[in-house]
Amino acid sequence: MIEYRTTLEGISPNNLKGFFVGWKKPLTSEEHYTILKNSTFIVLAYDRETSIVVGFINALSDRSHFAFIPMLEVLPEYQHKGIGSKLFKMMLKLLEDITCIDLTCDIQMQGFYEQFGMLKSHGMVFRKYL
Repeated sequence: MIEYRTTLEGISPNNLKGFFVGWKKPLTSEEHYTILKNSTFIVLAYDRETSIVVGFINALSDRSHFAFIPMLEVLPEYQHKGIGSKLFKMMLKLLEDITCIDLTCDIQMQGFYEQFGMLKSHGMVFRKYL
């Protein structure tokens, strides 16, 4: 059974395994935990049967006008079950009073975000590990 949470209560780095598949520089569970802890908003998909986090989304915000969603990930074995959509909808609810919500994603993910009304945009990034 998947339970959705908006806090890290009862979660440790040990509950955050298997994410960042295919990344050039995958994050450790400890780095992942720190990112979630320091985010303005988070939503976690937690499998109560296995006691692991199977998906997450985080946002950084000024809590007034702007928010940025850096990551939305679901473990490969839990994908295509609606978890990512549920996480995104829950985050949009948390950000409902924010005027500008931005994220960057790979081209193949644009269709996923368009279904929620997001618009394609152009942007620039630094990736110091490249």
